[in-house]
Amino acid sequence: MTIYLDNICKSFGAHEVLKDFSMRVEDDRIYALVGPEGCGKSTVLKVFMGILKPDSGRVSLMGDYKYPTLQSAYVSQDGQLNVKKNAVWNVRKAHRTASKGRAVEELGLFLKQDEMSIPVMDLSPGKRRIVEIVRAMFVPGDFLVFDEPFLGMTDDEYRAAAEYILNRRGTRPLLIASRNEPDIPDLRVIRM
Repeated sequence: MTIYLDNICKSFGAHEVLKDFSMRVEDDRIYALVGPEGCGKSTVLKVFMGILKPDSGRVSLMGDYKYPTLQSAYVSQDGQLNVKKNAVWNVRKAHRTASKGRAVEELGLFLKQDEMSIPVMDLSPGKRRIVEIVRAMFVPGDFLVFDEPFLGMTDDEYRAAAEYILNRRGTRPLLIASRNEPDIPDLRVIRM
């Protein structure tokens, strides 16, 4: 599978965020869109997933597909958790076949038992991001799209989360938007 973003332009009012942005996304590759806040990283991800339509340019799919559309496993920069619910509840809501046992097992790699049962709003920012990542990995997506997944994490949390992502992603393409270049092997960096 290869997905092309060709000459993407996108403005919000008078503010031009993307001008003639192009990239190619291939299976089994990891990409990092790196740049300061407001440079268009999140916009690229949303155009890639079809959440936003570009003003001009196009997104094209090349290759054989089993389904008419592709699905993404997404970690939003703003978070998608129900903060009043616990981590296990949030992970199980990611996909209808997610079992409580599997959610507890995966979250147990990062959280203590008591941390899994409290509302996620009571977790540290880094641990909330970890719950977001585990939740996204439960989605049977064709590709992984993570917008600022490591914000608020300690160095140890970051290393554990990065290793978890790499171990669980299989050959799915991974796109990461980040202000800083992630320390991930075989990363293709696109400076914004």
